[in-house]
Amino acid sequence: MEPSTESIRVKRLVGLCKVWGVVKYFHPYLAYRHDIDWDAALVAAIPQVNAVKDAAEYATAVQGMLAALDDPVTRVIQQEPATATTPPHEKQPSYTVTPDGILVISINYYDDLSDFFGAAQKLDTIKAEIPKARGMLFDLRAATPSSSDMGDLQFMFRNSEIASTLSTTPLVTAGERTRMHLGLAPQISGMGFPYTAAFQITDGRQILPAPEARELPVVFLINGWSELPPEALALQIAGKAAIIVEGDASDASLGVQTYLITLSDGVSAEIRLGELISEDGAGGFFPDQVITPVASSSTDDPALTASLKLLRDFKLNPPQRTPLPAHAVPAPDNAYPEMMFPSLEYRLLAVFRIWNAIQYFFPYKDLIEEDWDDVLREFIPRMEQADSDLSYHMAVAEMVTHIHDSHGFVRSPVLWELFGPAWPPIRLQIIENMPVITLMLDEEIARPAGICYGDVVLKIDGEDALERIADCAKYRAASTPKNLMYQAAWASLSGPEGSLITLTVRDRDNVVKDVRLPRKAEYAELYGLPQRSGDVTMLLTEDIGYADLDRLEVSEVDEMFEKFKNTQAIIFDMRGFPRRTMFAIPPRLTERKEVKVALGQQPCVMTPDRSWNVSRTWVQSISSTGKWTYKGKTVMLIDERAISQAEHTGLFFEAANGTKFIGSHTADTNGDITNLTVPGDIMIMFTGQAVRHADGRQLQRIGLVPDIEVRLTIAGIQNRKDEVLESAIHYLQCEIEKSQSHPIASKPEVDIVIKPFQWEDWYVMWKLNAYHLAELGIIIDDADQGPPDFNLPYDESNPNYPEMDMAWIDEAYLKGRGNFWIAWSDDQPLGHVGAQDCGDYIELRRMYVRAEYRRRGVGTLLVQALIEHCKRQKVSEIKVWTADDGLGRLLYAKCGFRQIALSDAERAHKRAVEGEIRMCLELR
Repeated sequence: MEPSTESIRVKRLVGLCKVWGVVKYFHPYLAYRHDIDWDAALVAAIPQVNAVKDAAEYATAVQGMLAALDDPVTRVIQQEPATATTPPHEKQPSYTVTPDGILVISINYYDDLSDFFGAAQKLDTIKAEIPKARGMLFDLRAATPSSSDMGDLQFMFRNSEIASTLSTTPLVTAGERTRMHLGLAPQISGMGFPYTAAFQITDGRQILPAPEARELPVVFLINGWSELPPEALALQIAGKAAIIVEGDASDASLGVQTYLITLSDGVSAEIRLGELISEDGAGGFFPDQVITPVASSSTDDPALTASLKLLRDFKLNPPQRTPLPAHAVPAPDNAYPEMMFPSLEYRLLAVFRIWNAIQYFFPYKDLIEEDWDDVLREFIPRMEQADSDLSYHMAVAEMVTHIHDSHGFVRSPVLWELFGPAWPPIRLQIIENMPVITLMLDEEIARPAGICYGDVVLKIDGEDALERIADCAKYRAASTPKNLMYQAAWASLSGPEGSLITLTVRDRDNVVKDVRLPRKAEYAELYGLPQRSGDVTMLLTEDIGYADLDRLEVSEVDEMFEKFKNTQAIIFDMRGFPRRTMFAIPPRLTERKEVKVALGQQPCVMTPDRSWNVSRTWVQSISSTGKWTYKGKTVMLIDERAISQAEHTGLFFEAANGTKFIGSHTADTNGDITNLTVPGDIMIMFTGQAVRHADGRQLQRIGLVPDIEVRLTIAGIQNRKDEVLESAIHYLQCEIEKSQSHPIASKPEVDIVIKPFQWEDWYVMWKLNAYHLAELGIIIDDADQGPPDFNLPYDESNPNYPEMDMAWIDEAYLKGRGNFWIAWSDDQPLGHVGAQDCGDYIELRRMYVRAEYRRRGVGTLLVQALIEHCKRQKVSEIKVWTADDGLGRLLYAKCGFRQIALSDAERAHKRAVEGEIRMCLELR
């Protein structure tokens, strides 16, 4: 299928974008040549590219942009030059001696140098002639472009050490400097970003004179296809050689680094990456003479004649050499604040800036999970179609969402005006797939208006709340869907300063009502405003302390530890944004030295070829402290509000003493931010350096993973229950009790085997059930004899037989996708669990472990056996009833279960009436 005219046009613009970006970040001129307006060169080229009809016109348009650099090395190559037929000739290098003793070395057919051994022998023969010569001419004019890469001549020249015989004093070859970027240097500074750009300089090489060295005139004769050995420039700078050019030549002949980029239509572009810099600080390539070439049919050779003439009367007039700037001072990008709705060319400039910044400097580009080229192809026409300042700014924001980075903030004056700079004094979170009010920033305003914790928001200013949130999500970058919805829920509430927002809410009594709240700019921060009120630090029990890291200041850390000195555990609440306490608290949690916390990787970009770039890696460790160390257990509460520094804080705590995480996944993004600007005074931020766990495990787009997953429920919020905090308290109380009452060291080792129920296990299983009932105060006199045979059909609802399911295991559990398991140690039964097929889900029932074998992992192994069975049976959900304040809840949470809202039927269930909760594990 032939590509459409439109796709060809877009493909040409894609190529233009890539050429422009390579030059912007890697061409040395743009580091200090402020007379080059690279934006203007692009703006002029875009309409020309859009108008081209064929490859030749496309090549001309791209070359027109590159002409702004005034650099002969950087050029368009429309097609590879045809390789001319090599005429018969003596294998080179070859030489002749003129009657007056000038040694002429000819290397005009560079392909001959591929025979390294033969060429080296010939050069050795030539070296033997040098002592007899009165002058030397290296005729390096290539008869045709070489069919191989440059470098063979330079290698042969260096390997022969011929230059060491041409000077009685040391020579120094030129170095080369190229651009190097440690991340993307931000356009808006003053925010402490660790990113910069610099020149990287490759050292020159010193050439010491050989014992037989002598001074004699030397001329190097080259043309536009020639290679020129670095020794030639060293001899010229030392005043001991001249360089004569036939036609055009540049420092490309000296092997200065370039990058070849393939465009469309058979067009390529060669871009300069480096520039020569000599010992005296001068750069560039300056021939002693330039001779106009003659027609190939002519028998005259004015360049050869001029070279011989100079050798016979060797009086040099060294060319003027221009010092290069000692260091770079790149011109800042113009944000074009006057262009709220830029013209088409400047809208495409925005696309090109964003694409190239991410292409070279986003450390998580491999995690985007999209083809970044496809994003460029999509947004070129999207930007062209923008017909207002609003549609343009929205398109910029939407393009940034494709990096999937929660640091991908877009600061746009137009979007700020559109969405509004003010918020009501509440925050929403998506709980059980609904937007729920979880925070009141000012209860004196929110409560009189009719707002209560746990209210479900149905509409925002008359618009369906979920639809409005989904619309806001289109313009927010996020590492994970959960964090995206958190950001979008916050953004959905914004509006003009002083305006009123109308929320349609459903309260805990299922009453739907409209409430109105004022918007204020002081509530605008998403991560900066306190998430909780009350004491920052407090004793929850005699043994458990609590510290809110969202509000705790570094200056308060020592006082906190003194308050908790006699506790056995501390809960650190990191559901928010910390205040740099990660450097003050973790050193107090460990006595180990040099505890590694995180592995950082900062992009070190030295070439447009990403496969050749590296990362500057650093390892962060916990600093030591002379203060006393806290020995108790610690947990950290986390959820999607924990981002960046908050997640980094978690890494410190985890490394210090194995702090356990309780709650839900964090925002999944970490690393200091950098920024760029685009037309319309838009600032774009993104993560500039990667951060991983100290062992190299991925953190971005995964975040801190809870050891015990607990998700908030609407019912819990309505009842003002902090279910995450309660789970942490339960966990720590169990741990404290375990350490006090059941020391691990005193427990004998138990080999546990989980086996499915067999009929021969029936009496054993009934006896286990009798143990369980005995713990509850129900004594079965004939427990050892097994259950009586009531000769009743299986009917679990029969009030005369409350243990019917245990008497009829086959009917209750061994049907459909159900099963039943017993935990054994040798021949001793330790506990059991059942999976009952309820159609759409599996009900986990009869979870029991004998008291003397608890806290040894038996319950976990039983639940895991059930989960693995359900996975094999393609079960989508496992549900369970459990006590709200019991150990079972902690066990199920550890295995991935979360509390869910009750249906009407479940609310009427006896277990719900007795205070039990419903938990669920989703398997797909």
